[in-house]
Amino acid sequence: MKLIKSQIVLLMMSVIFLGSCAPPPEAGGSPLGFIGPFLPFVLIIVLFYFLIIRPQTKQQNAREDMLKSLKKGANVLTNGGIMVRIIDILDDDILIVEISKGVNIRIKREFVNSLIDKEETSKS
Repeated sequence: MKLIKSQIVLLMMSVIFLGSCAPPPEAGGSPLGFIGPFLPFVLIIVLFYFLIIRPQTKQQNAREDMLKSLKKGANVLTNGGIMVRIIDILDDDILIVEISKGVNIRIKREFVNSLIDKEETSKS
């Protein structure tokens, strides 16, 4: 993925360089002569959208869906790295989780990092 991003950055830089080295448009030139200087900036904005903004919004939506789908009995990993099991859900944003037998704490829903498979917890 880093290789692809570095190649795209190299491509963007070459487009900017070629756009800045273009001769000035003639007085009676085509309409592209007016758009030409702005074309590299438009390409950069489009690349930023597809490389940074769009994947980030997809990831954010997937995380929100995961947080909404939390249920009692699910094993989760907190942001602090603690593997816990959800005992109860209070309100919409407070979870009561069990760290070990008889040790229950309350955490906010947004401090859940990811869901853990039951097979993964049985190994440890």
